[in-house]
Amino acid sequence: MKLGTKIQLYTTVMTLIVVIIINLFVYYSYRHFSLEAEMGQLENRGFNIMQEIQNANSNGINAEAVLQAYLLSDGYITIIDSGESPVVRIATEAEYADLTMPYSTSQYAEPLTHNSHHFVMVSLPIIWENGQVHALQIYENVGFIHETFEILRWILLLSTGLIFIVIFLLNRVITNFITQPINKLINKMNKTNNTAKYSMLEIDPKDTRELQELSGAFNNMMKSLKIHDENQQAFIMNASHELKTPITVISSYSEMLSRFGKTREDVLDESIHAISDEAKRMKYLTEQLLSFAKVNTGREEIIRRPVPIVELIRDIAVRLEKVYQRGIHVHTNHEALLARVDVDTFDQLIKIFLDNAYKYSSDAITIDVLDHGSSVEVAIKDKGIGIPEEDIEHIFTRFYRVDKARARKTGGSGLGLSIASELAKLNGMDIQVESEMDVGTTFRLVMESGNEDETDN
Repeated sequence: MKLGTKIQLYTTVMTLIVVIIINLFVYYSYRHFSLEAEMGQLENRGFNIMQEIQNANSNGINAEAVLQAYLLSDGYITIIDSGESPVVRIATEAEYADLTMPYSTSQYAEPLTHNSHHFVMVSLPIIWENGQVHALQIYENVGFIHETFEILRWILLLSTGLIFIVIFLLNRVITNFITQPINKLINKMNKTNNTAKYSMLEIDPKDTRELQELSGAFNNMMKSLKIHDENQQAFIMNASHELKTPITVISSYSEMLSRFGKTREDVLDESIHAISDEAKRMKYLTEQLLSFAKVNTGREEIIRRPVPIVELIRDIAVRLEKVYQRGIHVHTNHEALLARVDVDTFDQLIKIFLDNAYKYSSDAITIDVLDHGSSVEVAIKDKGIGIPEEDIEHIFTRFYRVDKARARKTGGSGLGLSIASELAKLNGMDIQVESEMDVGTTFRLVMESGNEDETDN
């Protein structure tokens, strides 16, 4: 069901329900108060009759004559004793004599129906001539009032139908007025969807605030999709380019082997070493690509908890010293320092920065772990070739390398620092870079310090 149809249907139905409820309230309120007013008038007439009967008894006048004088133009007056037997009956119509209501020494008033006639009656206790307490009952035919009720009911029914038609048509007009900009926006989106380009919607300042926000959200989504698509295309092109070189080298040396491998031992040795080196490079690049994809798709399970950060870094340093055959010195101002990190991703993060320092320097590597109260700083320092100032802001971009020729010699893929940046975000870390050409580079990781009480849980 369309939005406009829903709005029209719901508003029409709800308005109709409200109108019906109001009309029912009006009808039954008018009916109640009209009958109450008639019964009030009968009570006043009853009190007057009682007063006149008392005066008649004092003057020796027949009480029945008094009742005759107060008889209504269309009604019935009777006096019944405690046995509900009529003592006096005076009616304008003979059939009214059959009207009867219970005897009571208390005053009461009720509407009733008798032989398709509508009446209101009052019953009042009265002291009769013999001193006994009888009941004076006065009945009035109120058919004229019920005719008014019938007229009112038809007026309300017709007005409800008329209101329903008017509301339905008005809702249709209003709904079309409201949904017209939305339909235009949908058509624009569909046209954009049918094109190969990431087109943006023009935001009309005359539109409502909600439509402007919707258009803005759509434009932001298209911008994000465009950036994502461009990054994906760049990633595929860069990855293809990185894989193309080792594949070309392997293919070339394979052809050399097929032509000269059996006759020239120097070509055989060179080809084997070259193919082995390129295979290792492809393996490393593939691992980096898989690691990057894993981090960017959020498949890394991150559990940040307080860990003894100095001990963790020392363990990593000891393992890599044997691999690099180079010294890695760890200094700290607080041996028992805790930091809130995910152990697995932090281990990978530190290895990326140490591997970077190993590739681009030849001296020992230094790691400073400093306690700053609410935060912890880990600084990885090398005395290598350094990074040009204009390249520092780009080094965390995928496949970006400062010196491509040197990167091939060191085996760099251009993905390491990009992966490190994503891992740092997952651990809530801030990365700062300081570098000076031919002096060295320092990567500073600032992270949240841990609470000792949490390590016990």
